[in-house]
Amino acid sequence: NIPDSALTQFKKSILFENKDFLVINKWPLIATQGGSKINFSIDDLIKTISLDYRLVHRLDKDTSGLLIISKNSNFAKIFGSLFKSRLINKTYLAICDGVPKLKESNVDLDIRNKFNKIEKTKTFYKVLHKINGLSLILFKPMTGKTHQLRIVSKNLSCPIVGDDKYNKQSIYHNEILKLNAHILKFSINGKDYSFYSELPIHFKNFLKKNKLKY
Repeated sequence: NIPDSALTQFKKSILFENKDFLVINKWPLIATQGGSKINFSIDDLIKTISLDYRLVHRLDKDTSGLLIISKNSNFAKIFGSLFKSRLINKTYLAICDGVPKLKESNVDLDIRNKFNKIEKTKTFYKVLHKINGLSLILFKPMTGKTHQLRIVSKNLSCPIVGDDKYNKQSIYHNEILKLNAHILKFSINGKDYSFYSELPIHFKNFLKKNKLKY
């Protein structure tokens, strides 16, 4: 019971496609995978197109941006090993509520996962612009842990605008999460790929309204 409008939106969101994989510009507020309170997810959508299609990584429901979908089991394995070996270069953009002390830095942070185990994370960040207590930050996660960037930015005293979990007291709690998976780069069989997302309207409008330069 997936609405036609969602399938249309999915097809419009495809930025790149070949016979082995596709890259979409995931819109906010759709889950990557199913769960208890989720009507349908990207995973459900792709299964209606082909049962061979597979997610090879995930984005939080509220996060927008680049998502890779493999079209066959061979490429699911290839992407699996690229992610595992950290050979996929990921860059995120976030609008943060606050400004970190340093303009750029590497952050090593231990975070607790949902099984209460400690996981080590590594993240590079760089402040691209700051104004009136807001900052536009580029994040490069070297590890891929759940909510990593959201927790790291909170730890830097500049939680992400619209984060209803790690930025509850914010005046921006009615905003959609301002986190975008913005650039992906990787190589397969000697061929280099690089993709850039189109920032969603809510993100662009917030930048403009608050005079943040991108």
